[in-house]
Amino acid sequence: MTALHREACVEVPDPDARICKVLQRAAVTAGDVAVIADDVHELTKDSNSDLKKLNARLVTLKKQADELAARAPHLDEDVEDAIRKINELNTGAKKVAAGADKLHTGITEAKTGSVNLDAGVGKLKKGAGDLDGGLFKLADGSGELAGGLRDGVAQIPDYDQQDRDRRTEVMADPVRLASQSMHKAPNYGTGFAPYFIPLSLWVGAMVAYMIIQPLNRRALAAGGSAWRIALAGWLPVAAIGVLQVAALMSVLHWGIGLQMARAAGTIGFLALVACCFTAIVQWFNARFGAAGRILVLAALMLQLTSAGGTYPVQTSPAFFNAIHPFLPMTYVVESLRRLITGGGLEPVWHSCAVLTAFTVGALALTAVSARRRQVWTMDRLHPELTL
Repeated sequence: MTALHREACVEVPDPDARICKVLQRAAVTAGDVAVIADDVHELTKDSNSDLKKLNARLVTLKKQADELAARAPHLDEDVEDAIRKINELNTGAKKVAAGADKLHTGITEAKTGSVNLDAGVGKLKKGAGDLDGGLFKLADGSGELAGGLRDGVAQIPDYDQQDRDRRTEVMADPVRLASQSMHKAPNYGTGFAPYFIPLSLWVGAMVAYMIIQPLNRRALAAGGSAWRIALAGWLPVAAIGVLQVAALMSVLHWGIGLQMARAAGTIGFLALVACCFTAIVQWFNARFGAAGRILVLAALMLQLTSAGGTYPVQTSPAFFNAIHPFLPMTYVVESLRRLITGGGLEPVWHSCAVLTAFTVGALALTAVSARRRQVWTMDRLHPELTL
C-alpha cells in the first residue's frame, strides 16, 4: 500500500503538496504499527510469563497511583510540615555546631589547665621537699634557742634593792642638761662694757660737734675743696675721740679693773669706732644744721634699742630686728664682746670693714654738704631754726 501511495504521488502531475505529506506520514505510521504488531505477536508467543509480570506490576502501579491520588489533597500540608521539621532540624544542627565549638574551646582550655596543674604539682612537690628540710632546720634552731635562753637566764644578774633603785633613776632621767660657757664674763660690768663703751664714744662725738663747727666757715667762704673742708672738720674731732678712747680704757682697766682678752686689739678697734662715729655725727650736723643734733640723738636711741647690748635683739619688736643690720653700733657691740671676753675674730674683721665703709660714706656725704654750703641761699641767710 505504501508503495502505491508513493507511486501515486509520483505519477500525479500536480498533486496538492499538503495532502501528499499527510499521506506520507500515514504510510510511515502504518509501517510502524505493522512492526509493533509483529513484535507483540512474537512476545505473546514466546513469553507469556513476562506479560503476567507486567500485569502484576501494572496492578501495583495502579494501587500506588490510587494511594497517591488519595494523599494528593493533603500533600501541601505534608510538605509544609516537612519543611518546618527540616527548619527545626537545621536550627538544632546550628546549636549542635556551636556546642561543638565550645566543647573544642573547653577541651583546649582543659588541656592548658592540665599542663599548668602538672607544673604546679611539680612546684608543690619541690616546696614540700624544701618544707621538710626547713622543718629539720627549725627543729635544730629551736634546740639552739632553748640552749641560749638557758645560758641567758644563768647570766642575768641578781641586783639588790640599792642597785635596782639606782638603775631605776637612770632609766627615769636618762639625759641631763649640762651648760658650759666657752667665754664667760667674770661679772656684770664686763658683760655690759661692750654696750656702754660705744654709747660713751657716740655721746662724746655729739658733744664735740656742739662745740666745734662741722664745717669751717672760713674755708667755705674761701671756696676751698669740698673734701679738704670735710676732712678739716672731721680730723680734730676724730683726734679728740681717739684721746677719749685712751682715757676711757685707762679708767676701765686700771680704775675699775676691766680685764680684756685682747687689750691692744680692743683699743685699736675703739679708735676706728671713734673715727666712724665722729664722721657720722659730722655729716648730720653739716647736712641738717641745728636739726642735725636732734637727728643724732634719735639715731643714738635707735641704736641702743636695736644693737642687742642688754638683751638679744631677737626678743625685740620686728621693727628693731629690721634695722638691726644697718646701724653701726650693732657691729661694735658684737666685736667688743669677742675682744673683751674672747672668741673668734671673724666678726671683728667683718665689723672693721663695715665701720670703714660707714666712715668713708659719711665723709663723702659731708663733702657733698660742704659743696652745697658754698652756695648761698635764702634759707642760709634766714634759717628757720637756730640754737
